[in-house]
Amino acid sequence: MRLKYKILWVENDSDWAESIEEEIKELVEQQYGFDYDRTFASKQNDAIMFNDYDLILMDLNLESEPTGDVLIKNIRDREIYTDVIFYSADGLQKIKQRAHDLDLEGVYFASRNKDLFINKVNSIIKTTIHKVQDLNNLRGLVMAEVSELDVLMSDILNEYYVLSASEEKTQLFHKHITKSQEQRIKDLLENCNGKSKMCCHVWKSLSIDKIIPDLESYSMAKAVNYIIPSDLYIPRKANFLEDYNEDIISIRNQLAHCKSESIDGKEVLKTRKGDAAFSDEDFKRIRLNIRKYSDLFKQMLGFAK
Repeated sequence: MRLKYKILWVENDSDWAESIEEEIKELVEQQYGFDYDRTFASKQNDAIMFNDYDLILMDLNLESEPTGDVLIKNIRDREIYTDVIFYSADGLQKIKQRAHDLDLEGVYFASRNKDLFINKVNSIIKTTIHKVQDLNNLRGLVMAEVSELDVLMSDILNEYYVLSASEEKTQLFHKHITKSQEQRIKDLLENCNGKSKMCCHVWKSLSIDKIIPDLESYSMAKAVNYIIPSDLYIPRKANFLEDYNEDIISIRNQLAHCKSESIDGKEVLKTRKGDAAFSDEDFKRIRLNIRKYSDLFKQMLGFAK
């Protein structure tokens, strides 16, 4: 699932679907913290990879044969068990009977009434998220997505300091990034047992394009902090670096060293130090923050030059 919630919407009347889609999109993105990813189809299409979707919305009456119930049957016969919401303007009784006649499994029913339809979609989205991802899987999702943020920051730094290099930019990088990295390495060398280890300090001899891939998340965020346009980001705290460290880096570090526990009958991930616990709501907030910074970094790629 990653950070995308993928919906396949098989509907004969695309205008009707588009008229209510914005509310479903808002549910996925604001209430659950995922990116909304929707594909429309009006009839059977053998090129559709049904297994790639988290939810299928299926109308009974399609543009051409087969009808929605037969298409669901075809999907199930291929051992694809993605949850399906089956609906029709003909009423619940008719679609339930059609599903019963074909012995369809894993199918939910909805009328075409806007409010009832959206309520049903909301409840099934919530169910699929809980069913597919426990807290440990969500931890893996967060770790993977934060790694993608590191890649985006690396691209920004390469674009700014390497592809559009200047003497001023080079001096800025060495002053704020290389100098602190050198001090960190120096501290490590001073703690190195010379009798048992051979330590070599080559940091100063590297070009910026060789340094960037070796930077840890905090150092990359520090470098980004010096070049982020003020019209793209207004910090909650002193600067972008403080916000990013609190919202992303410190959370990622805690998740890297935690275990699953049950507290008051609810599963949470608890750090080894016992100073933080993560629930579903916490992961929703974390997902929203990841999406926020991902959008910011993608915008910065156009400004970093």
